Amino acid sequence: MTSSYRNLAAAGLLSCFVACGPALAAPGDMEAITKASDLDRDPADAMAIGTVCTACHSASQFLTAPRPYLRWEQTMQDMLDRGAVASDEQLDRILAYLVRNLTIVNVNTSPADQLAMTLQISGPVAEEIVAKRATRSFGGVEELESVRGVDQRVIERLKARGLLQF
Repeated sequence: MTSSYRNLAAAGLLSCFVACGPALAAPGDMEAITKASDLDRDPADAMAIGTVCTACHSASQFLTAPRPYLRWEQTMQDMLDRGAVASDEQLDRILAYLVRNLTIVNVNTSPADQLAMTLQISGPVAEEIVAKRATRSFGGVEELESVRGVDQRVIERLKARGLLQF
């Protein structure tokens, strides 16, 4: 009877460790997550990353691995399939953080909705980019920045991180 009690206690502790990410997030991880979020000004998005993702991983594991949008979706689903615990709000915030700060976007091939999210532009501006590239591909940042409604600061930060492709 004592060993089954110990097993239940161990299982309870383990589930607490998995579900209680903020207590486990190393200060250095939260600092790195916050520092990397200069394109996402909502601190709740960084907190969701710190709560959920660092429950199992060091922040460096995902902060140094930018990916295209669909790959982030696959990664998030894989983590959920492996037992990651997150509310719908946390998942939305995690995706927002990843899309704004760590998503590689190809200006000449990405769908308008992905352009809008990553470039942080309105839907109509994203549609204008799609229409322009249908007649002539964008050759670089300068051409993209010439589109009305594109925030040059966002584009420059994405470029500096190597997140823009043409």
